[in-house]
Amino acid sequence: MLFNSYVFIFLMLPLSIAGYYLINKFSHKGGQLFLLFGSFFFIGYMNIIYLLILIPSILINYLIGHLINGPCHPYDKKRKLLMITGVVFDVLLLAIFKYSGFFIDNVNSIFKTDFVTINLILPLGISFYTFKQISCLVDYYRDKELSCSILEYALYISFYPQFVQGPITLQSEFIPQLRDESRKAWDSEYASSGLYRFTLGLAKKVIIADTIARAVDGGYGELSEVRAFGALVLILGYTLQIYFDFSGYSDMAVGLGLMFHIDLPENFDSPYKARSIDEFWDRWHITLTRFFTRYVYIPLGGSRKGAVRTYINVFIVFLISGLWHGAEWSFILWGAMHGAAMLISRAIRDARRTGDGHVPEGAVEDRGSFVTMIKTVVVFVFINLAWVFFRARNTAQALDVIRKLFTGGWSGLAESIYEPFGKVVEISWILHLDVLKLNDRINGIIVPIIFLVLTAICLFAPNSRELTAKWHNRLKDIESSNKAGAAVIVSGAAIAILFAWCVISFGGVTEYIYWNF
Repeated sequence: MLFNSYVFIFLMLPLSIAGYYLINKFSHKGGQLFLLFGSFFFIGYMNIIYLLILIPSILINYLIGHLINGPCHPYDKKRKLLMITGVVFDVLLLAIFKYSGFFIDNVNSIFKTDFVTINLILPLGISFYTFKQISCLVDYYRDKELSCSILEYALYISFYPQFVQGPITLQSEFIPQLRDESRKAWDSEYASSGLYRFTLGLAKKVIIADTIARAVDGGYGELSEVRAFGALVLILGYTLQIYFDFSGYSDMAVGLGLMFHIDLPENFDSPYKARSIDEFWDRWHITLTRFFTRYVYIPLGGSRKGAVRTYINVFIVFLISGLWHGAEWSFILWGAMHGAAMLISRAIRDARRTGDGHVPEGAVEDRGSFVTMIKTVVVFVFINLAWVFFRARNTAQALDVIRKLFTGGWSGLAESIYEPFGKVVEISWILHLDVLKLNDRINGIIVPIIFLVLTAICLFAPNSRELTAKWHNRLKDIESSNKAGAAVIVSGAAIAILFAWCVISFGGVTEYIYWNF
């Protein structure tokens, strides 16, 4: 069941919200139990096997977590052994389902063996809920006072708005909200802001990302036809597609959380505005960066064991991040590229520090300065090139795309890129408005033009969090005066039209890029 589907919009969502708040009036635990079964239904609707893997995993992790902080194991050595056992179990479960085929293929390739590749089903959301369960086990070990019921834990792991692709919440920020009695009642401001945020995310996915995908998939499907200009368009196109696809899902997740009166953490903060690779990772997939910092980088020693060890730790984190994203060498290379860029950025920053460890005055430029703009462009170009290894089927195809930038010739855009793009209804409307017949003179010029417009939106427009905050503040202003009334009516009408537009566009329902990560 996808968020961008009729069955979710008109059945799953209204029934789960109505049932949750109705049952909450009589029993808060009953409401949580209803939401848990609703989440299980959401997961099992896609494949019942997902539940048969998830539920035992939840029970085993909860039992280990309970034993870590239970009275039977007061000594740190036993608690640490339990924590390590739980983490190893979770990592092995992820490795078996996600990496066994990759491992066997590489063993066969290196040692010329003939082991049969195991094609196991990849459980929905396993990469995300594995990290959540690991964070719980480590937090239980670090804080003996942490505890929760099996109902709270199961709902924390399986809460359907953030189950498939995050954000990766922490137990400490989710379960206290479940216990908060003030959150069990319907809140119109929360619900309205949630619907507003959900619609923005839905539009990112359905209207923007899925449209871009037509051109990107077409180009990668017929890569032999692509020349230098087409390769450039493909690279920029995927940079935009993955942002609008993944941030769109995250917006929908946060919006759904608000509808249930639950605040989920932000996952994106205009990442393409970043002036350094460090800043990019503070803005892109924020909860993943937080996980790796807390549960990988710091346990490895962080920056506490000297500069060389710090650099090694940083690089290890990015290699693991690449492997987490996919069982393919191109993902590992993508992680290595970001790791190398992070080390270069850190080395430059360290070299500029004074003896007391501070950056000299004037070394940090204002965002509007020319130097800052150059930094943003350099980072954006690097991110574009790195995404090629993320999108390509393998490393060879990724290198082929980059090679075409310099050897493919600038003869124009391949038909495989602009033809499927032009078949999108909204694009055909735009083409009808092309009174200068520019698209006829230069075949497919509409594609790079729209991509450049979307790039400008990423770099200069307010993001979904900022727009939703503005909407929420306007709703609060109405309580004290009617000054914001007109603005709310206009914004409300616009979001209603956008929602209807998205629903009408459900004809070609597509999965998310991060669906199987």
